[in-house]
Amino acid sequence: MNRPVALRSIFLAFWLACLFPGAALAASLPTPNILDAASPNAQEVSKLFWLVMGFSIFVMAIVTAFMIAGIVGGIRDRNKDEEPPQTHGNLKLEVAWTVIPLIILAILLVPTLRAIYQLDGFAAPDNAIEINVVGRQFWWEMAYVDSGVITANEVVAPVGTPLKLNLASADTMHSFWLPQLAGKTDLIPGNQRTLWFTPDREGVFYGQCAEICGDSHANMRLRLVALSPENYQTWLAAAQKPAEVPQAELAVAGSQLFIEKGCVNCHAVQGVNTYNRTGPDLSHIGSRTSIAAGMLPNTRENMIRWLRYTDTVKPGVAMPNLGLSQEEAESLSAYLETLTLPGFDMKRAFSGDKPAAEVAATLPRTNLASLEDKE
Repeated sequence: MNRPVALRSIFLAFWLACLFPGAALAASLPTPNILDAASPNAQEVSKLFWLVMGFSIFVMAIVTAFMIAGIVGGIRDRNKDEEPPQTHGNLKLEVAWTVIPLIILAILLVPTLRAIYQLDGFAAPDNAIEINVVGRQFWWEMAYVDSGVITANEVVAPVGTPLKLNLASADTMHSFWLPQLAGKTDLIPGNQRTLWFTPDREGVFYGQCAEICGDSHANMRLRLVALSPENYQTWLAAAQKPAEVPQAELAVAGSQLFIEKGCVNCHAVQGVNTYNRTGPDLSHIGSRTSIAAGMLPNTRENMIRWLRYTDTVKPGVAMPNLGLSQEEAESLSAYLETLTLPGFDMKRAFSGDKPAAEVAATLPRTNLASLEDKE
């Protein structure tokens, strides 16, 4: 095999190796699309995208046409003995390629400034639900200002009501991004940013930290659940109440372990403590659809894996590996499973969330299988 053919084969093999795993993963993971807007604010972003894209295609077409004309002309004249005519400076041409881009930029400036003004957090309507969102390595804390409800990694909101998010970072740079609802907002430690939008349809909308923030940056996910106004009020009332006291023997043992193992020193639980929030608030974790900031569907099996192999499932996470035995992890998992929203079944609303659940359930298992085999 000659060298050019070999190089082409290596190049093709490299790109195929990169493409197919990515394509398989993308096919199964939820893929938020900025063009599938679910709020008026996101529609503004989408319109601006298409406007810029249209002008970009127009400019590319003109530049490509001139380039092709030059190539064709050069090929046509290459067999001639005489030198082709040379142009040294052309005032009209230079003015044209300076003025035309300025006109295009001026045209784009107006809708861009309009979108920036509309998306500004300080323009949020007075009836907006205000939520303080803090990015931490590697999870999100959400605190509803008026109701006092605190959750993690999952924002619950009513359709048709504006949300105003006060965004901040507790450690390093993060970036809050819900592509179908609003543009991404960078979070710089020591600075507060504001973002607002109004969900216009029910559903689950996925987001991601969009700024590299450490080992598990890619696993710092979030989601927004848009409910009907009636269901939202039911959720809100339930979220303000503590979960029922566990009755089953295994869950009671888990509640004792929750204190003995020091979990209570970092995690708040209504009815147990409400002030320790170094880690996510676990008051109603049994009703959440995911754990580990969207990495795993919230099942007992996955909770046990998370409790036993925390640092393997999510490298760099602040939660220490407590060295729990299988029995201890099962007891703790049974207890956390009882911390549900009184009278509101959140998981039922997510029954169609199968792609995310399947991928999140399979990826960590491949990492943890070797650990389980060694026991």
